[in-house]
Amino acid sequence: MNCGRCGDRSGSGDPRPRTLGHVSLNLMATNQILALLLSERDKFTRAIEALKGPTKRRGRPPGSGRKSTSAVQQDSTAQDPPVSEAPAKRTLSAAGRRAIADAAKKRWAAIKAAKETSAVKSTAIPTKTPVAITQKTSATSIAFRKKMSERMKAAWAARKKKAAAKR
Repeated sequence: MNCGRCGDRSGSGDPRPRTLGHVSLNLMATNQILALLLSERDKFTRAIEALKGPTKRRGRPPGSGRKSTSAVQQDSTAQDPPVSEAPAKRTLSAAGRRAIADAAKKRWAAIKAAKETSAVKSTAIPTKTPVAITQKTSATSIAFRKKMSERMKAAWAARKKKAAAKR
């Protein structure tokens, strides 16, 4: 029997593949499909690598730093101009070191002196007294604190008693 809309031959003895709508119902095993897709992917990957050339090495490029490029093996395909030697390492004279040390000592002496003067000033500042704190809080909050304190003491006493009973 042929479908009037799409020409589907389901139910007829036709050896051609069945279709539902216009989708083929030739069922392949999932493993077969996966194997075919993986092989195609591998072919494409190899083709891309062949077109790109060798993959670049990761990390710091060869010849960077103070070493000369002649000591490092370079790709024969890369045509980089030769890099000149790194400049000689600079050293600090004894007078320069002494000047830096004196400046550091002077800086730390100033920091230490500033700390001592701030410590003297901080002891001279009066601290808040309990009277000043109670004046800011209202009578209800003081009563609430007292009530909560008593409840917590009772709760801890009950815990202690329970723990002692377990032993």
